Amino acid sequence: MSDGLDRLKNIGAQKIHEQTHIARHHVQALLHEAFEDMTKIQMQGFISILQREYSVDLSEFKAKVDEYYLLNAPEIDDGETRFFVSPTRKKKYTYVYVLIAIAVFAVAIFFTLEEINQSSEKTDNHNIDNSAIQNAQESMLKSDKLEALSKQEIEDENETIEEETKEEKIKEEEKTVESKAVDVVKSFKIMPTSELWIGYIDRSNYKKYQKTFSGELELDPKKEWLLSLGHGYVKIEIDGEIREFNERSNLRLLYKDSNISKISFTEFKELNKGQKW
Repeated sequence: MSDGLDRLKNIGAQKIHEQTHIARHHVQALLHEAFEDMTKIQMQGFISILQREYSVDLSEFKAKVDEYYLLNAPEIDDGETRFFVSPTRKKKYTYVYVLIAIAVFAVAIFFTLEEINQSSEKTDNHNIDNSAIQNAQESMLKSDKLEALSKQEIEDENETIEEETKEEKIKEEEKTVESKAVDVVKSFKIMPTSELWIGYIDRSNYKKYQKTFSGELELDPKKEWLLSLGHGYVKIEIDGEIREFNERSNLRLLYKDSNISKISFTEFKELNKGQKW
């Protein structure tokens, strides 16, 4: 590492930010050599400002930057717009069928009575038209069948709801049993040996966080995390067990199901929906 970069680290990211007005997170990334968060043009511009303001020699660091961007050409990330369509619940027409049945029945009775009255007026013997009665009976029979069909649909729907409720209760009971069977205390902690810049992404919603710290950082052990570290001199505790890394360069890790694994820059982008950070 160049003497110029060591001198800038001793000055500190906050003071550099106040004096040069370079965004603090960009200063942190530059000091910890996390190049992927910036374009080559940005990085070269920041280096020029720092050399001018602090009279430091960053030629060695600049050569490292040029080599990095030569091997890792910046890519343009196309924005994606996702539309989520809420499923529409199928409408139930049960009560509509009942109302239709009642209306059909009323109309049938009306026409039946009308036919009877007309027959009475035209005949001396006041004979009742048997066909009108038969039509009324058929109409009533159709109405009864339609009403019975509607009732059957209601019963079928109630049975389906009861079955779904039973299945949900069984699943909840199984989850309760599984949770009781887990006695191990879950933990996930990052403990650097020196001040560390870290970027971490919640894979459940891809929300991003970053901070510089010493001591320890504790994350939710039940979630899945993508980690980008400014250096690899760090210890990681998972469920009480310690794993140690000793690497000078940037370190990228995947935490999933109480396991931590080292991943490449390409794998990091694939797991982060094509984003470098």
